[in-house]
Amino acid sequence: MPVLRGLLAALPVIFAMTALLLLPAGMVSGVWSWPRAWWFLATFGVLSLAGSVTLAVARPASFKVRQQGVIAAKEKRQPLIDALGSVFYALCIVAWLAFIPVDVFRLRLLPAPAAAISAAGGAAAIAGVIIAYVAIAQNRFAAPTIHDQTQDGQRVIDTGLYAVVRHPFYAGMLLIYAGVALWLGSYAALICASGFLILTLARILVEEAYLGRTLPSYAGYARRVRSRLIPYLL
Repeated sequence: MPVLRGLLAALPVIFAMTALLLLPAGMVSGVWSWPRAWWFLATFGVLSLAGSVTLAVARPASFKVRQQGVIAAKEKRQPLIDALGSVFYALCIVAWLAFIPVDVFRLRLLPAPAAAISAAGGAAAIAGVIIAYVAIAQNRFAAPTIHDQTQDGQRVIDTGLYAVVRHPFYAGMLLIYAGVALWLGSYAALICASGFLILTLARILVEEAYLGRTLPSYAGYARRVRSRLIPYLL
């Protein structure tokens, strides 16, 4: 049943984020009623569940490709650097999420953002979630790993968000990182999130080199759509 599959796919991520934010907050400060975290988790949860179910029902190919882990099967010829990098990236996300409540309630490395800036961060995080799901829906080859998809008929997607930037999913994720840090009140976490930009750009270089070898039309697409993440800037 597609709806059930969509719900079950999103729930582990929601539960993991809940644990990574609330457990450190409770352990370092005894704070369990963290309204901003609960608002974020509720909003993220609703959007994630809605997005996952929509993909499972309306874009089953896109949904299916996202259910792969960060390590692809051997026959898919995932580059070793991508396998190692994906594991490292996932560990960085875990550490970063756990760091936010520690900084907010114990370390306080930098002053908290003003209310307006935090609100802007919340809006950015919501926009990032929406952009990420739309990007997945528009590209059934948007797998979590870099691997050979030629047997699945992989082709260059150059419509929708992909007509604006070459990697809209990554752009959405970066918006989420920045927005969450600001909404939850940690400039230090925002600075740390700049590391995700560096890791993302590194992965883009690996991914585009791989796509250039496996998809002859990718070079032409890259010339037409110059921006990787931010139109006219990056």
